[in-house]
Amino acid sequence: MLTALTGADWELVRFYLTPIQSLLDDDRVTNIMVNRYDDIWADDLEQGMYKTALAFRDDAAVATLIEQIANALAQYFDPLKTPIINARLPDGSRVCATLPTATPAGCTLSIRLHRRRGLDLERLEQGGSINSAIRELLLDAVRQGDNILVSGATNSGKTTLLNALSFAIPWGERIVVCEDVAEIRLNAPNVIQMEAQQHDAGDTPALTLATLLAASLRQRPDRIIVGESREPDAAEVFFQALNTGHRGVYTTLHANNAGAALKRLVSLTMGRSTLPFEVIESEYLHNLDLVLHMDYLEDRGVRRLTEVCAVQAGELRYRYVYDITEDEWSEN
Repeated sequence: MLTALTGADWELVRFYLTPIQSLLDDDRVTNIMVNRYDDIWADDLEQGMYKTALAFRDDAAVATLIEQIANALAQYFDPLKTPIINARLPDGSRVCATLPTATPAGCTLSIRLHRRRGLDLERLEQGGSINSAIRELLLDAVRQGDNILVSGATNSGKTTLLNALSFAIPWGERIVVCEDVAEIRLNAPNVIQMEAQQHDAGDTPALTLATLLAASLRQRPDRIIVGESREPDAAEVFFQALNTGHRGVYTTLHANNAGAALKRLVSLTMGRSTLPFEVIESEYLHNLDLVLHMDYLEDRGVRRLTEVCAVQAGELRYRYVYDITEDEWSEN
């Protein structure tokens, strides 16, 4: 893993990664979490989340690793002014690191590893995340260009589902992806990946998601994917993308269930819009087609699509709901 890290700067990074190299080399591991230099956890496709016996030498070793990553990426780094670092490694893996200014107990480091091979809907069915009926529904929805919102908690499999949906996009269609930090890797030949820029040390104006969307509309897209709607900017861009008349517009969002996801999306959009709540909600209910909610069932170590909601006649209607106690999906 992380074989794309080449060059002198990355050699130093690879050296300081040595204490967790065994996790980096394990294809089953999707996330590595350093809560402290001697408190390291992993998330495994088979075992779920577990604490490892690995450790760095001390907190200074983790701090040095974080500094080397920032240097290799030419990312502005200041232990006092910028104690939180969000970055994308050359292979597509995501890194979030904090320094003691933000986490007094010590440095933390979270790595979301970019998997070498994506999961299509058939493999999600084989893994138990969906059933055959839901797979067929999703295939039809993607092929006919439905607009889709995918919700779920952290590490519930939102991006994995979004990537799986991309396998069903007709091969010749052109896809434009707009993200704050690039993490979506699509199984498609005709893709443009666009990434917003953060402010640098000189406070240079950022390249915003709104700017990316405006540019994407001039790229002749068949599909538009807006990266996770964490902030009002992203939600507003998704809102505008839905209102351009394009079909096949997607985004992901943190939420506890499908209904809460829609309300949160409306609330976030209001942060950058002068329209009232009711108008924004109505627009979403008339332009969205599906809301899909993912859950991570911690006691079983599996990720499931627990709610499939169709938006019909301006209402959110449940098509499939997963019953945890019965371990099965019910169709409405």
